[in-house]
This record gives sequence, C-alpha cells and structure tokens, in this order.
Amino acid sequence: VAPLAVALLPLEANAADTSSSGGGQLASAFAAYGHYLSLFVIVGCLVTERLTVKANMSDEEEDRLAIADTTLGLSGALLAYTGYIRATADWGKGFHYYAHEPIFWLKTFFVAIFGAVSFFPTTKIIQRSVAKRNGNLVPMSEELAARMTSLINAELLMVGSIPLTASLMARGVGYMPNFPWQVGAGATVAALGGLGFKYVKEALDWKEPAAAPATKVDE
Repeated sequence: VAPLAVALLPLEANAADTSSSGGGQLASAFAAYGHYLSLFVIVGCLVTERLTVKANMSDEEEDRLAIADTTLGLSGALLAYTGYIRATADWGKGFHYYAHEPIFWLKTFFVAIFGAVSFFPTTKIIQRSVAKRNGNLVPMSEELAARMTSLINAELLMVGSIPLTASLMARGVGYMPNFPWQVGAGATVAALGGLGFKYVKEALDWKEPAAAPATKVDE
C-alpha cells in the first residue's frame, strides 16, 4: 500500500519545511488520505460494475450497479477536490511547479477521459433506475451490456495510469519551466467537454435492438 500511496501524489522532499505549522501538516495529511482513499474506492466500484454488468440482470444486480455507480461518482468528486487542493496548496509543490510539468497535464488529461467515458454508463444506469422505480424496466440487452463493459474497461485503464503519471511528475520527469500551462488545461477541458458530450449523446440516443419476430412453424 505504501509504494502506491507514494506514487499517487508525493510531496516534495522538503515538505516538512513548507508545512512546519501544525495546521499545514494536518491539512496535508487529510488531503493525502482523502486522495488515496478515493482512488481505492473508485477502483473497487469499477471492479464491482465490471463484474455485475451483464444481459438480463436481476433486480438485486441492478440495485448493486446503481449503488456502485453512485459511490463512484462521489469518490470521483473527492478525488478531483483533494487533487486540486494538493496541487495548489502552499504546503505542496505549488501550482507554479505543476503548471510547467507536462506529465501533470497528461495526468489530468487521463482523468478527464475517465470522467467523460463514465458519462455513458452513468446515464444508462440512471435511466434504468428510474425505469425500475416506475415499473417499466426492460432486461438489459447483450449489446448494451457489451458496450458498458468495454467502457468500464476503458475507465479502469485510465485510472491505472494515475499512479504512473503521478510518480513521474513528482520526480520532475519532463519538467519544462517555459511550458505553457494553457496548452495542458485546454487539452483537458476539450477532452472532458468533447468526449463527455459524445458519450452522453450516445447514451441518450441508444436504442435497444428490436426483438426478433417469432417464426411461424407450418404444421
């Protein structure tokens, strides 16, 4: 656990000096804890969704999927918030450092893709939860289950990239003092907005395949 925690977003070598005050140390500890915990919970939720999604799920499986996705969303918000705090707080490296670290922006780009991809499963899960509450839920098709499975796999891949990019950026790999942070920020926003719109639209426009007509048997 410790090596993974260190890989997520390590503090600089002289963090003890920059956070010598008790308040700074306490804030740093809680922010780090929230960051690590949220990532672990996200992985657990994604694995749960990956193992649950299938055609013709039972009511219990539908409920489990909805709970996992809700927890995933809350954990994702916590990950983003604590990541922002750690990247901009005085007791860390500071935004001036991360702003000129291309790998930091690569990490945020991967996180944006993760968030955008999650819009499709989340939209479909919300739709199915509403339909279940209204009593008109139809069984999930093989096609929808396969699509959601492929996107959950992509989410796991993006989440798996976070420790690697965090480890590299914390060690100054690729650091460029003159790197324009607007480029990284623009790419991140474009990925989240563009892909997010694409996947939400795909989910809303999704049509389940029509059932094959019954074949008449001649007597």
